[in-house]
Order: sequence, then C-alpha cells, then structure tokens
Amino acid sequence: MANPQKYRTILLFGMPGSGKGTQGSVLGQLPDLVHVSMGDVFRKIPKYGQFGQQIARYTSNGALVPDDLTVKIWERHVQILEMQELLLPNQHTLILDGVPRNFAQAERLDPILDVVQIFHLVINDTVKASERLKARALRENRLDDMNEEVIRRRLNTYYEETFKTLSFYPKDVIYEVDASLPPLEVLGSIVNRLTEVQMLRQSRRPSSISESVV
Repeated sequence: MANPQKYRTILLFGMPGSGKGTQGSVLGQLPDLVHVSMGDVFRKIPKYGQFGQQIARYTSNGALVPDDLTVKIWERHVQILEMQELLLPNQHTLILDGVPRNFAQAERLDPILDVVQIFHLVINDTVKASERLKARALRENRLDDMNEEVIRRRLNTYYEETFKTLSFYPKDVIYEVDASLPPLEVLGSIVNRLTEVQMLRQSRRPSSISESVV
C-alpha cells in the first residue's frame, strides 16, 4: 500500500463457528475500534463482477480465496475506509477477522500491521462449531455453511493453514479465550484483557497522554 504507516491492530483467530464475527462486530462499536471482517468484505462484493466471480469459485467449495486476491481486496477496502474517514490510523485500532488466514498473508501484511493483541477463540468441539455455522447460515441465508462437506473442508483448512499462522506472532500477544462459553462471557473475557492492556500502556506513558480503548 502507498501509505507506509502501520495500522495498530487486534487480530481475532478461531475456527469457523468460534464466534469471531460476533465478537468483532460488538467490539467494533466501541470508541476508536474499527472492525473489518474479511468474510463480510467478500460477501458485499457484487457476485457478478470480476472479483465476485473469482471469490465465489473458492468460497462455494469451502476453499480459501488466494492470497494475492485477498490482500488486494483488503487493501482496497482499508483505503476506502480511510478516504471516508471511518478509519484514522492515528486514532483508530483495527480489529481484523479472517485476515491474515495463513502464514504467507501474515508475512505480507506484517510491514503495515502493528499487531498489539491476538485473541484466539478456542473451541475444541467441532460438532458445536458446525451447529453454530448451520444456525448462522439459516439466519443470514449463507447456504454454503449448510453443506456438511463444505463445513468439514473449512474446518480442515483452519487446522492446516490458519491455526499455524499463530506461530508467526510473539506468544506474549496471544490471549486464548474459551469460545465454547456463551457469547456474553466470551466478550467479557476479551474486554477484561483489553482493559489490562490499556492499563499497562497507561502505566508506561505520561498521564497527560490521552489513551484509546487499547
């Protein structure tokens, strides 16, 4: 991207059905936090356009969108947010959900992301995760999430690619959250951790400096 400034960033990791989108949406309502869900970005792209057709070829089978296309679309989306002044790098912290999804994407985005915290939403019960995906599919008319084979492929892809991406980042920025708990309890764990991070930052800086949520 043309802008060399790093974006202060929180990453949400977790298998499909772990609640990343739910938590990211709620956190994005807090002051100075801007939530970007790569899945939502993909779904909002017109299906019959050039990008939309390319995306559909992969997501309909539960496969990941290729890195080049994912990063290109993400960069364009962030640029639009900046132009609309919905994202001000000096003021806002990005909450990213669904990107980076593999080691290669983490490497490519590393020069422009200042990752200050990673929330790993852990859910070991794949049956429960599958049930959540199906329930969401009914609510949001996302028919791909109703297909058992697609769900299985997405879960396998998570373990084979996305989960391993955590090793790219320092362990001290990774915070595990039990995502099998009710969403409100999961949110409480995340907010408590963000409060700890904020207090730590404030203790390291002069009190006259105004602090954002994180």
